[in-house]
Amino acid sequence: MFMTNADRVKAELENQIVSGVLAPGVTLDETALGEMFDVSRTPIREALLQLSAEGFVRIVPRAGIYVVQLSAAELVDMFETLAYAESLCAKLAIERISPGQLKKLGNLQESGRQAVADKDTEAYAQYNMAFHECVYASCGNRYLTNQMLYIRKRTNPYRQSQFDHACFSAEASWKDHQAMYEAFLRNDVQTAMRVASQHIAAHTRHFAEMAETSPEHLFFAHEPSQRALQRKKDLSQLFMPLTL
Repeated sequence: MFMTNADRVKAELENQIVSGVLAPGVTLDETALGEMFDVSRTPIREALLQLSAEGFVRIVPRAGIYVVQLSAAELVDMFETLAYAESLCAKLAIERISPGQLKKLGNLQESGRQAVADKDTEAYAQYNMAFHECVYASCGNRYLTNQMLYIRKRTNPYRQSQFDHACFSAEASWKDHQAMYEAFLRNDVQTAMRVASQHIAAHTRHFAEMAETSPEHLFFAHEPSQRALQRKKDLSQLFMPLTL
C-alpha cells in the first residue's frame, strides 16, 4: 500500500503520542519535525491537521502546537464509555468467538500468568493489550472495535503510569481476565459482560486514586480536583453490564 510522506509522519507521531514518548502537553515544532522526518513543512502540516482532527494534537493559532493534555474528568468520561463498550463487546464475542480465537485467549492467559509471577511490568502491559485486542477481534463488529481502540489510544499514556503505581494490582487484573476467559468457555454471557465492565471500572478507580494521592504520576490538565473525585464516588453504580 502506497504511503505518502504525510501518512508516514502522521503514523509515527501518533505512535509516539500513544506510547507516551511525546508526553501530553509537549510542544511540537514544525521545523524540528521536518528535520526529524527529512520532509518539507507541507506533509508535516498535513499530518498535524489530521492528528488535530482525531484529538491527539491541539493547534492554537499564534500560540503553538501541542500534544493534547486531557483533564482527569475527561479521562474518567472516556473510561466510562469504554466500560460500557467492553461489556457489549464481551457479549458479542461470546456469541461469535471461533475455536481458534478461544485457544489464543487461553494461551494469552498463560503468558499473563507468567508476567504476574515474574513481576514483569512491561510483559504484563503487552499481554494486557493483546488480551483485549483478541476479545475485540472476536466480537465481529469492526466499528465497535475501532471505537474502543481509539479510546485506548487516547488514554494509553495515562494508563501506562498505572502499571507502576502501588494502587495497581497485576494479579487482580489478570484474575479479571481469567474470569472473562472462563465465562467464554461456559458461554456465560452475563458474567462476561459484568466482569468486562467492572474490570474497566477498577482501572478507573485506580486512576482516580492516583489523581488524588499521587498526581505527579499522571499527565493531565489542571482543573478543580473535586470534579474528578466526585466521579469516583459513583463508579460502582455507573459500570453495570448492558441488558440487550
